[in-house]
Amino acid sequence: MTDFKSVKSRKTLMNPDWFSLLVVVSGTIYFMDGASTVSLSHGDMYAVPNTAEVIRVTPSLKVCFISCKRDFAITNRFSKSGIGYIEILTGYSPFVISLTQTEISYLIELFGFLKKKIISRDSIFQEEMVLLYFNLILYEFSGLCYKHGENKIDLHCRTEKISMRFMTLVQQHCTVHHNVSFYAESLFVSKGHLGKAVRNAIGMSAKHYIEVAIISEAYTLLANDDLTITQIGEHLNFRNSSSFSNFFKKHTKLTPTQYRLNLKF
Repeated sequence: MTDFKSVKSRKTLMNPDWFSLLVVVSGTIYFMDGASTVSLSHGDMYAVPNTAEVIRVTPSLKVCFISCKRDFAITNRFSKSGIGYIEILTGYSPFVISLTQTEISYLIELFGFLKKKIISRDSIFQEEMVLLYFNLILYEFSGLCYKHGENKIDLHCRTEKISMRFMTLVQQHCTVHHNVSFYAESLFVSKGHLGKAVRNAIGMSAKHYIEVAIISEAYTLLANDDLTITQIGEHLNFRNSSSFSNFFKKHTKLTPTQYRLNLKF
């Protein structure tokens, strides 16, 4: 973070379609979310909703901040434990979390490690370390939401239960089933109801979530040089290698072969 001192800089640094996480170290920042004003001061943690806009900041403001595409936050977990929970948390911010001093200190340390690894050029494992610290922050955020939010939000209402079950099913079956109808039938709901529940929970369509999961599986498989592109396409239940290549390029701007070659550099 090089400039977070003005409302203008916030609009440049925070894309409303991305997942943005903010921890205030000092000073105060004010958001307008609908008809409500949200003020964040020292020790407050907030996943900024796409409906929120900064209306004022104090000169003493200092923050820890990360922002990324929601697809990245969802697909780049180093573990698939907690399937569904993180997706919902990255989809919206249910409340402001007031951290203890110990929690603040730990998060500042994690953000500091992440920043160092992003700007560092002295390690052949830079990308892996960046992902490691990013995921540590994301999991810490999820744990803090659970710890501090038990009495503020019910994360187990019917809509969110459906969304979490859908995301679990996708992780289990996306290599075979690519259509929303399969998951809707498995959950005994209509495609329209499932689509609305998923969009409300994580800010993307059910179809897009399935496609993201397929791409995530493809990334893993392409890292295995023992598998041919044809074999990977078959494993992911595409009609032929051309169908798989077209799908992969549509979502990544690269062919599977180009992506695999990039992994070697």
